[in-house]
Amino acid sequence: MKKKIMLITPMLHQGGFERICVMTARLLAKEYDVYVAVFSMEDVAFDISGLHIIDLGLESRQGKLAKVLNVFKRSLKLSGVQKKIGIDISYSFGMTANIANALTNGAQKKITACHSFEEIKNRFYMKLISRFSDKVLCCSKKMTDLVEKTYGFSNVETIWNPCDTEEIRQLSDRKGSEDMIFWETKDKVLVSMGREDDVKGFWHLIKVFKGVNEKQPDTRLAIIGDGTFDEYRELVQKLDLEDKVLFTGLKRNPFPYLKESDLYLLTSISEGLPNALVEALAVSLPIVSVNCLSGPAEILHRDWKVAEAKIEVFGADYGVLTPALSPSKNLCAEFEEKEDGREIKLEDAEKQFVDGILLMLNDTELYNKYSQLAGERAEDFSKEAYLKKLISCMEAL
Repeated sequence: MKKKIMLITPMLHQGGFERICVMTARLLAKEYDVYVAVFSMEDVAFDISGLHIIDLGLESRQGKLAKVLNVFKRSLKLSGVQKKIGIDISYSFGMTANIANALTNGAQKKITACHSFEEIKNRFYMKLISRFSDKVLCCSKKMTDLVEKTYGFSNVETIWNPCDTEEIRQLSDRKGSEDMIFWETKDKVLVSMGREDDVKGFWHLIKVFKGVNEKQPDTRLAIIGDGTFDEYRELVQKLDLEDKVLFTGLKRNPFPYLKESDLYLLTSISEGLPNALVEALAVSLPIVSVNCLSGPAEILHRDWKVAEAKIEVFGADYGVLTPALSPSKNLCAEFEEKEDGREIKLEDAEKQFVDGILLMLNDTELYNKYSQLAGERAEDFSKEAYLKKLISCMEAL
């Protein structure tokens, strides 16, 4: 008889760990009976055909008391459903799902998964899920290392996020929408991807791009992701970049846009293991990324501890890393006068990011090297590698 697995996620809206949840459900379906429990079915963005979805109908609530009560409602309802089905292992994604999963008593074994550095900074949360979970999975070796050193937990393990490289390459061959005209010029298009969130550091990205464009006018910037980006549009206007920067909005298939771009940029303040970097590698797109606390060093260099220690522009094994950026949000655009005109004032780390971009754009040999190695590195994060590690973890419980 097949074991029964329940995957738990707050929603199935566009998001990194939600995509992983859906992919995990399909991968595990060959070996197990898989159920996916969600708190709300609002704005489903993924293909869930053929999956056994359980809608708990307990969407998020406003107010501290309402949120606390909702946690217990979710845990109670999950416990009841798990007991009725006879769930052997429950596996949750995201903070709210992890808390609800940790507090259930309907599954034989429980796995919680951390996908961001913000999660592991929350001491109460981490102690809760570790105490009541049989296994805590971190999506990067750096996160696992920090959790073990900070909290002394022994039930922590690393499993890299899965990437369906074959599907990404197939999807990248499809045509995009009318936005694609932005790519149909002789300009080099720099691209970044992520929801509108301060943690993505998009104010840094726009100011850095201004610095790049001042030195290399044949460049453009595209930001792909959900949100209005109103503050960032105002910054673009202040910097006189309206014709050079495009906010595409949410794209269900962003991969044709990545494939047609010349360089992928990541300016996040923090990450867990950024899926977008692996997706860029899958379409052979060279990368310049900040060396933030977790993720990029591990993806772009074989020895993440060596890469993490770098505090300058560093040519890693699979891309260029630059120093971490300031978390202090600054949407102001300041300039200084030069003999040949005005130049935007940048922080030291922003200047080094500019240097990393220009290095990649102007060194053809380096650019081609990273483009050729990208696909090879992406396979290290394949769904097959993920599935093998996950099954091993579950069978060992």
